[in-house]
Parts: sequence; C-alpha cells; structure tokens
Amino acid sequence: MAITHNSYFDGAVQSLAFDFGNAGATVGVLAPGDHVFNLKARETMTVVAGKMFVTINDMAEFPAAAGTTFDAPEGCTLRMRCDVDTAYLCEFH
Repeated sequence: MAITHNSYFDGAVQSLAFDFGNAGATVGVLAPGDHVFNLKARETMTVVAGKMFVTINDMAEFPAAAGTTFDAPEGCTLRMRCDVDTAYLCEFH
C-alpha cells in the first residue's frame, strides 16, 4: 500500500491518499478558510470532526458537521468553508 501526502492552499489543506476501493481515498484536515476544488471524479465526503459549510456548483450552501456524508459529482466545483479545523474522509469513484 502506498501512502501519499498532499498539500493545498499553502498548507491550509493537507491529506494522505491511500488505496481504497477501485479509485482510492484521502483522509485529511482543512484549516479555517474557504477551499475550492474543481473535481475530476465523483467524490463521497464524510466529515470526521469539526464542521464545514459546503457549496456544490450553484446549489445553496449547506452545513456538514461531524458524521455528515455527501456526494459531489464529477466535474463540479466543490467549495468547503471552515471556521474550525475540520477532518474528512474523501472516497473517489
């Protein structure tokens, strides 16, 4: 199993990618701030700790606290706004 460290937005988002299922997954932490990703594949996100406010494309923002799982479609813009450090699991499809 290979584990890869990723860092985005000057270290404000850090993750560890690992083999999981057909397409892999990451676990990571988002520091407070706005974090926008343009997704190349469908993702299933689970908030592990903390809380984020999520916008997918032009949909209304929704809160996602620890224990919340949501899907983001391939090709979308995913915005995650965090007021506190927030941990997540991201499964790729």
